[in-house]
Amino acid sequence: MTLSHTQDFIDKWHQIFEENNPSLMLPLIHDDIEFYSPAVFKPKHGKQIVFATLERVFGVFEDYHVTDTWVKDNEVLFEFEARVGKFTLQGVDRFKLDEQGKIVQMKVWIRPLTGLIELARTIASAEIDEHLASKTASQKMLARAQIRTSRLLNAIRDGLK
Repeated sequence: MTLSHTQDFIDKWHQIFEENNPSLMLPLIHDDIEFYSPAVFKPKHGKQIVFATLERVFGVFEDYHVTDTWVKDNEVLFEFEARVGKFTLQGVDRFKLDEQGKIVQMKVWIRPLTGLIELARTIASAEIDEHLASKTASQKMLARAQIRTSRLLNAIRDGLK
């Protein structure tokens, strides 16, 4: 990988947020990307799945900005800050790039825990809303009741451990 590929990647990443255009991410993502986040239990794999996740995060983040950048060989690390609702997040995005400068692996770290929880909750809520968009009002009400019941049962189960 050349330094120019790395610098091109860095420039394009900044352009995505300057232009408020998440679709600019697509050419940067390798087809077989692996995505790791503290908000998901198992890594996500594949360009379309990871792009959909990043697009949701993009839609939730407010005032995202990179505060520092590190480069080592084929890796780029961005330290960033963003807001989700009333919570300010700090985090690090670690990208491993292939020879063409496409992301083959992305790992995310976010703090504080309250901000991470709010991010995960907001994204899960958006995914639920998207899933329910084509349902009737009664189907939506039933699905939301099932989700609340499932969450309550999980909380009770966790409390008994």
